[in-house]
Amino acid sequence: MFKKRNIKLYFVFYKSFWFFSTVISILCAFYLMSDGASIYAPLFWFKIGTLAFVFYYIRAYKAKEFLFYKNLGISRRALWVFSFSFDMIIYFVLVIIALKVHAKFT
Repeated sequence: MFKKRNIKLYFVFYKSFWFFSTVISILCAFYLMSDGASIYAPLFWFKIGTLAFVFYYIRAYKAKEFLFYKNLGISRRALWVFSFSFDMIIYFVLVIIALKVHAKFT
């Protein structure tokens, strides 16, 4: 599914929405840092909701780009699985850091 030669193409696709997703992840981490773990569940679902928004936005406005990736042998599913997995890894790393910072200063 994830061939080494295609990793660069996965990141090219992810680059189309990385800024928005990273800003959302940083905001969630900031709120976790200030309020603690009690606010984790709403922030997690907020992150999932924004990923759904990104999915529908990219699917609607960049539909022609999927043909480019298909011609290179990469399916839509592979693009989305890689992008969302990578984005959630970034989110969880930021969450862990935020919770450790919160615990250290409270």
